[in-house]
Amino acid sequence: MKFLTTMKETIKLKAHDKAFAKIHALQLEVRRLEYDIERKNTGVVTMHELEICLDAAKRELETWNYILKLIELDYGKHDYVDEILGSRGNYNTATAG
Repeated sequence: MKFLTTMKETIKLKAHDKAFAKIHALQLEVRRLEYDIERKNTGVVTMHELEICLDAAKRELETWNYILKLIELDYGKHDYVDEILGSRGNYNTATAG
């Protein structure tokens, strides 16, 4: 039984680390796109295409923030999640949603 608990914790930790890495990469991507749009660095794409990419990156970042929040809630780290996302959520799964 100890082995299963350790495996579950290992999986949770890996999921947490992957979500954090993805969020960090997306934050960098959003900043880069904002920088390029601000300075009109379009390269081979149009400004409209850059704006579409920025919108998509922001939506993906929101999704990964939500995934991270679910992972952290599985750990029971409500305060930690609230600090990262800057909001206080309703963590009662029976009434949340």
